[in-house]
Amino acid sequence: MIKFYFKFISTIRIVMNWTSENFKPKLENLTPEVREKALEIAHELIEKGGISEKKAISKAIVKAEEWFYNLKG
Repeated sequence: MIKFYFKFISTIRIVMNWTSENFKPKLENLTPEVREKALEIAHELIEKGGISEKKAISKAIVKAEEWFYNLKG
């Protein structure tokens, strides 16, 4: 129970730090649309668990860029 609680609190802390105004440096060069989508995807990945913050951001950027290119055709 304590381990779960700690993981839950850690996840909340990480997710709460990711906002459109306070984004990671890797997100700086993205358009606002792609940045917001990447943050959304990263939040989902972290909530599911089993992935580090660094990997979540990297995967989210790739998925958000794919989403954007598919959206624009």
